[in-house]
Amino acid sequence: MASDELPPPGVPSSESPGGGTHLPINRKALYSVICGFAAFLVLWVFPFGAFVLGLPAVTAGIHGRREINLSKGTQGGDNLAVAGITSGAMTIALMVFSWLTS
Repeated sequence: MASDELPPPGVPSSESPGGGTHLPINRKALYSVICGFAAFLVLWVFPFGAFVLGLPAVTAGIHGRREINLSKGTQGGDNLAVAGITSGAMTIALMVFSWLTS
């Protein structure tokens, strides 16, 4: 690709100033990680609220990862989705464990 040629629309440029590509982050992956970490923080104060936040963290993360995989490299945020799924699932597991042991 010549230096004066632009990539087609929707294709990330590999010649960004930072040296890497800057892909737009998938919104569901971002929502997943936010809900997952908020659920973990809420777990110690309001356990049912942790479930209410943990369940969307897991589902949004799964849907976000699916959208990222189907985007063929035009979206980023797979690591955020994995972090959201993990934190949401662990929060739900801790809530159920504490409920069963009390």
